Order: sequence, then structure tokens, then C-alpha cells
Amino acid sequence: MVKVRKDRSFEGRFARTRPEWPPTAPAGLDLDTTAGLLRGLSGIAPLLAIGQERRFRSQRVWIGVVDEVAEGWLWLRLVCPDATWRKRPLGYKLGRITQVFVSDRYLTALAVIAGPAPSTAGTALAAAVRADET
Repeated sequence: MVKVRKDRSFEGRFARTRPEWPPTAPAGLDLDTTAGLLRGLSGIAPLLAIGQERRFRSQRVWIGVVDEVAEGWLWLRLVCPDATWRKRPLGYKLGRITQVFVSDRYLTALAVIAGPAPSTAGTALAAAVRADET
């Protein structure tokens, strides 16, 4: 984690009025490691988004499903903004991931329209492109 920013938007104020506020982490979620957090969240959310604040100074995120977490890398099967799936997973260094998002309205809607990712589990290390090296 880089830092926590105070949310002063109307969305944040509205969220605090909801009965499910404050949100709580699911029981058993590993908050001690990036790898553990990603594995845990991938089991409870249809899509997740990652950001790399230190590498990119923009609001850029990558959205997809976890294909594999291994050897210091997250292999993410990406879904494009038009709700189509990339053919192969891309690799992201765990140490560069500074943000993880799940279950917001955009991700929920995108998951419904995109449908489940085509199966590629376990192929990431052999066939994927490392996004951090391209």
C-alpha cells in the first residue's frame, strides 16, 4: 500500500449512508501478502482490477481474472472495455501492484456482459506475455 486517500466525493458520502457501511473484509482473506490478497479476492469476485500507481501516474487499471499467481508474478486474463477477452494472460510483477479493486459497479457490469473467461488456467507461465517487460 502506498497511502490511503480520504474520499471526499459525493459517492463516498453516499456510501457511508448505506446499511452495509462500513464494508468488512471477508473472513479468512490474507491481508499480509499481495499474492494472498489476490488469490483470496479472485475466489469471491468475478473480476478484479489492479493498478500500479508508482509506475503510471494515471488512473490506469487492468481488469481481468487471476490465471495464476507464481514466482512473484500475477498472471491476469484481461477483459477489454468492449467486454471481450484477450487470448492470453499478461504478467504483472507483484511488487509493482499498489491498488486492487473488486465488486464496484463497473466491474460487476463488465463481468455480466463479458461472461466467464475462456479457460486458460495453468498456462500462464508457458504462454503469457509479461506486461511489465513490454
